[in-house]
Amino acid sequence: MMCSSKNLLLAALMSVLLLHLCSKSEAASSFDCCLRYTDHVLHPRFIVGFTQQLSNEACDINAIIFYTRKRLAVCADPKKNWVKQAVRILSQRVKRM
Repeated sequence: MMCSSKNLLLAALMSVLLLHLCSKSEAASSFDCCLRYTDHVLHPRFIVGFTQQLSNEACDINAIIFYTRKRLAVCADPKKNWVKQAVRILSQRVKRM
């Protein structure tokens, strides 16, 4: 009787741990992906860096993720002219360093 209650407690703890880990990984993956684009045009002087998100990897849409001085991540449409221009300017900044 004592052994079965220990096993039951262990199984319950393992279930709680598994649920916690699953919910954390789900939240992290949705946070790391852009789901839609910004409607605002960002001036390159306020952008400190960028990364590219590809739809054929883990996320649903192609996007450029701009990182601002205020440490915000902004998702932008890579087909927009202002996005292409900002990427070009930021890439030239990196080459000069």
